[in-house]
Amino acid sequence: MKSTTSKFALVLVLVAGFVWLTIKSEAYPPLLRQASKFGAKDCSFCHKDPQSAGDLNARGKWLKSQRDKRDADRIDVEWLAEYTDKKSGGSEAKAEAKAEAKAEAWAELEGFHEIMSQTFHAAEEGKLEPIRTRATELAEKAKLWLDSKPPKAYNKKETKELLGKLNAEAKALAESIEKGATDEQVKKDLTALHDRYHQIVGADHDEKEKKK
Repeated sequence: MKSTTSKFALVLVLVAGFVWLTIKSEAYPPLLRQASKFGAKDCSFCHKDPQSAGDLNARGKWLKSQRDKRDADRIDVEWLAEYTDKKSGGSEAKAEAKAEAKAEAWAELEGFHEIMSQTFHAAEEGKLEPIRTRATELAEKAKLWLDSKPPKAYNKKETKELLGKLNAEAKALAESIEKGATDEQVKKDLTALHDRYHQIVGADHDEKEKKK
């Protein structure tokens, strides 16, 4: 009797175990299984909270928007093949780009550009008072820029040489204004200085283009 009872109990345990595994397998999100080839490991692949699977994250919202856009009855995980660009431009990529931009920021460049922008654009409108009153300040910013330590993206001989010319030209502009230069001459020299500034920025841009 005991033997029969034990065997019956064992059968019940095995059946229960089989049923539990079956339920678990069926309950495992089918979309997650399909998305595994795209790197999905759990529900956090498309949801903010992998436990509750409630609010969608950026990827999940994108899939949902695609369903609406395609007027489809259900989401097709294969659409994720088109999410490559979005994925590469995700939070990690943005953080990396932000860190890179911060590393390449040059405070002295921004300091010079701020005054250059304000005075040059005013001159374009025929207003030369801003540059006449701030020429010395602009020259000082140019000197600070020349003497500062450049970030990696600008750390090259060409940039240093151009900065030397910009510094000399900014100083000459300030001195000519102090000596009473004509409006025509001031505008000409300021335009040349503005072009020199863009030569420096352009030199950096060209260097980046070569690396692509």
